[in-house]
Amino acid sequence: MAAGTFLDYPALVEPLPPLVRKQRRLEALLGDEHGPFEAQESAVRKEIDLLLKAAGLTQAEFVTCLGYDVTRRGQKGRSVINAIKLVEQLVRLGLDRVKALKAILESTDTGEPSTWSEVKPSKGAKVRV
Repeated sequence: MAAGTFLDYPALVEPLPPLVRKQRRLEALLGDEHGPFEAQESAVRKEIDLLLKAAGLTQAEFVTCLGYDVTRRGQKGRSVINAIKLVEQLVRLGLDRVKALKAILESTDTGEPSTWSEVKPSKGAKVRV
Protein backbone atom coordinates (compact mmCIF):
# COMPACT_ATOMS: atom_id res chain seq x y z
CA MET A 1 0.00 0.00 0.00
CA ALA A 2 1.54 3.29 -1.07
CA ALA A 3 1.41 6.01 1.53
CA GLY A 4 3.10 9.32 1.00
CA THR A 5 2.58 12.86 -0.01
CA PHE A 6 1.15 13.76 -3.39
CA LEU A 7 4.48 15.49 -4.08
CA ASP A 8 5.99 12.01 -4.55
CA TYR A 9 3.92 11.73 -7.75
CA PRO A 10 4.83 14.36 -10.36
CA ALA A 11 1.52 13.83 -12.20
CA LEU A 12 -0.38 14.93 -9.05
CA VAL A 13 1.61 18.04 -8.08
CA GLU A 14 -0.33 20.58 -10.15
CA PRO A 15 -3.86 19.17 -10.56
CA LEU A 16 -4.58 17.45 -7.23
CA PRO A 17 -4.63 20.32 -4.67
CA PRO A 18 -7.29 22.39 -6.49
CA LEU A 19 -9.46 19.30 -6.95
CA VAL A 20 -9.14 18.34 -3.28
CA ARG A 21 -10.19 21.87 -2.25
CA LYS A 22 -13.12 21.79 -4.67
CA GLN A 23 -14.27 18.35 -3.51
CA ARG A 24 -14.15 19.37 0.16
CA ARG A 25 -16.14 22.57 -0.51
CA LEU A 26 -18.77 20.68 -2.48
CA GLU A 27 -19.02 17.97 0.19
CA ALA A 28 -19.52 20.65 2.83
CA LEU A 29 -22.36 22.10 0.73
CA LEU A 30 -23.99 18.69 0.52
CA GLY A 31 -24.26 18.22 4.27
CA ASP A 32 -26.69 15.43 5.14
CA GLU A 33 -28.96 16.14 2.16
CA HIS A 34 -28.41 15.17 -1.45
CA GLY A 35 -28.84 18.42 -3.28
CA PRO A 36 -27.86 20.17 -6.49
CA PHE A 37 -24.14 19.81 -5.75
CA GLU A 38 -24.21 16.02 -5.55
CA ALA A 39 -23.45 15.48 -9.26
CA GLN A 40 -20.65 18.07 -9.19
CA GLU A 41 -19.05 16.50 -6.12
CA SER A 42 -19.25 13.04 -7.68
CA ALA A 43 -17.67 14.33 -10.90
CA VAL A 44 -14.78 15.85 -8.96
CA ARG A 45 -14.19 12.56 -7.11
CA LYS A 46 -14.16 10.73 -10.46
CA GLU A 47 -11.63 13.24 -11.77
CA ILE A 48 -9.46 12.69 -8.67
CA ASP A 49 -9.72 8.92 -9.13
CA LEU A 50 -8.55 9.21 -12.74
CA LEU A 51 -5.55 11.28 -11.60
CA LEU A 52 -4.65 8.74 -8.93
CA LYS A 53 -4.95 5.91 -11.45
CA ALA A 54 -2.79 7.76 -13.99
CA ALA A 55 -0.18 8.32 -11.27
CA GLY A 56 -0.03 4.56 -10.71
CA LEU A 57 -1.97 4.20 -7.46
CA THR A 58 -4.08 1.07 -7.13
CA GLN A 59 -7.09 0.20 -4.97
CA ALA A 60 -6.62 1.12 -1.27
CA GLU A 61 -3.47 3.16 -1.95
CA PHE A 62 -3.47 6.79 -0.86
CA VAL A 63 -1.50 10.00 -0.75
CA THR A 64 -1.84 12.97 1.56
CA CYS A 65 -2.72 16.35 0.11
CA LEU A 66 -3.52 19.54 2.05
CA GLY A 67 -4.03 17.53 5.22
CA TYR A 68 -6.35 14.98 3.61
CA ASP A 69 -5.83 11.32 2.83
CA VAL A 70 -6.81 10.91 -0.82
CA THR A 71 -7.52 7.21 -1.32
CA ARG A 72 -8.42 5.08 -4.34
CA ARG A 73 -11.35 2.95 -3.27
CA GLY A 74 -12.93 0.17 -5.26
CA GLN A 75 -14.81 -3.06 -5.36
CA LYS A 76 -14.95 -6.04 -7.66
CA GLY A 77 -17.58 -6.23 -10.35
CA ARG A 78 -20.58 -8.38 -9.49
CA SER A 79 -21.36 -11.74 -11.10
CA VAL A 80 -24.87 -12.69 -12.22
CA ILE A 81 -26.31 -15.57 -14.21
CA ASN A 82 -27.54 -14.48 -17.61
CA ALA A 83 -30.86 -16.34 -17.91
CA ILE A 84 -31.01 -16.03 -21.70
CA LYS A 85 -27.59 -17.58 -22.18
CA LEU A 86 -28.46 -20.29 -19.66
CA VAL A 87 -31.67 -21.30 -21.43
CA GLU A 88 -29.92 -21.35 -24.81
CA GLN A 89 -27.13 -23.51 -23.43
CA LEU A 90 -29.51 -25.95 -21.72
CA VAL A 91 -31.63 -26.41 -24.84
CA ARG A 92 -28.59 -26.89 -27.03
CA LEU A 93 -27.02 -29.35 -24.61
CA GLY A 94 -30.12 -31.49 -24.03
CA LEU A 95 -30.33 -30.94 -20.23
CA ASP A 96 -27.57 -33.41 -19.27
CA ARG A 97 -26.71 -32.58 -15.62
CA VAL A 98 -22.94 -32.29 -16.04
CA LYS A 99 -23.31 -30.29 -19.21
CA ALA A 100 -26.02 -28.12 -17.62
CA LEU A 101 -23.73 -27.26 -14.68
CA LYS A 102 -20.96 -26.43 -17.12
CA ALA A 103 -23.41 -24.24 -19.05
CA ILE A 104 -24.28 -22.35 -15.85
CA LEU A 105 -20.62 -21.61 -15.19
CA GLU A 106 -20.05 -20.48 -18.77
CA SER A 107 -23.12 -18.23 -18.63
CA THR A 108 -21.91 -16.16 -15.69
CA ASP A 109 -21.11 -12.54 -16.58
CA THR A 110 -18.76 -10.55 -14.38
CA GLY A 111 -19.03 -6.76 -14.39
CA GLU A 112 -16.14 -4.35 -14.50
CA PRO A 113 -14.50 -3.49 -11.17
CA SER A 114 -15.35 -0.02 -9.93
CA THR A 115 -13.05 2.49 -8.27
CA TRP A 116 -13.52 5.87 -6.67
CA SER A 117 -11.52 8.34 -4.63
CA GLU A 118 -12.05 9.28 -1.00
CA VAL A 119 -10.83 12.54 0.53
CA LYS A 120 -10.78 12.65 4.35
CA PRO A 121 -8.74 14.64 6.89
CA SER A 122 -5.53 12.92 7.92
CA LYS A 123 -5.33 11.78 11.52
CA GLY A 124 -4.49 14.77 13.69
CA ALA A 125 -4.55 17.27 10.82
CA LYS A 126 -6.22 20.66 11.26
CA VAL A 127 -7.64 21.66 7.90
CA ARG A 128 -9.93 24.34 6.56
CA VAL A 129 -12.40 24.09 3.71
